[in-house]
Amino acid sequence: MPKSGPRQARVEPIRDAEDINLPVTGWNVIDETDPSNEIVISEHDTEAEAIRVAEEYEQRED
Repeated sequence: MPKSGPRQARVEPIRDAEDINLPVTGWNVIDETDPSNEIVISEHDTEAEAIRVAEEYEQRED
């Protein structure tokens, strides 16, 4: 069943632990269209690549 309304995605850093002082080891793209059911849709090495994928995901029509 298609989702109603536009998709929303965000980019989040990946760290080896919850400590924000640790270095970022990658980037997740998270589908936050339904805030009660957020889903990690991809993982990337660079922030730029994750942002590009998030933007494409928001524009995609299924």
